[in-house]
Amino acid sequence: MDDVVKLRGCELKIAESDLAPLPAGHYFIHELIGCIVYDDAGISLGEVREVLTPGANDVYVVRTPNGKDILLPAIPECILQVDTEDKRIDVHILSGLLD
Repeated sequence: MDDVVKLRGCELKIAESDLAPLPAGHYFIHELIGCIVYDDAGISLGEVREVLTPGANDVYVVRTPNGKDILLPAIPECILQVDTEDKRIDVHILSGLLD
């Protein structure tokens, strides 16, 4: 225990190859950061800059080209498809999300 206490506050890093596999439809936050988000019409909304984890569901913070942030709930009704290899996320904008 004494050896571990010395590491308190340090950043822990592991190789991506050592990560445990996730179930289908689940992603590591670092895989989502930098993804470009597209709406139903295929129009780019911006880039995922951050993922918030407030509780019930994650929230993707998407920075638009004009510097505004869009908060998208990570729920099936909104997040339609995630392709981490192509760094693309397709979404459906729910009523009131862009207001």
